Amino acid sequence: MGAAIPVTVAYIAFFVALAFVFPSENASVETIAFQLTMPGLEEEIFYRGLLLFAFDRAFTGRTRFLGVDWGWGAFFSSAVFGLAHAFGYSDGAFSFEPMIMALTAVPSLLAVWLRLRTGSLVLPILLHNAGNSISYFV
Repeated sequence: MGAAIPVTVAYIAFFVALAFVFPSENASVETIAFQLTMPGLEEEIFYRGLLLFAFDRAFTGRTRFLGVDWGWGAFFSSAVFGLAHAFGYSDGAFSFEPMIMALTAVPSLLAVWLRLRTGSLVLPILLHNAGNSISYFV
């Protein structure tokens, strides 16, 4: 678990930096409560749980790097996570934001590392919710 500390710090630092670059607008208590609880619970179970497992089963082969065995699922699930956040629909038009894809895929890989290193989704869930909420408190 000790190796997870620097990755946790890097994850939080990433979102603190984003909060300064892209400050949040005033949010309702309901929005903040939602961001502190639900996105990590739902998205981590799907992306770092189910999807990571499915892609790792579908595409074999592992490479040991940074103390964990990386499979193709790490990269495919992070790419899908980035894509899901990059596509949008507003004012009757679809959009794609490559920067949003990059800004979500990077912490996604950190969350995968934490998932693989700890064998648990607890830390990725907690950090995901913290990352989504930091901008309201910085």
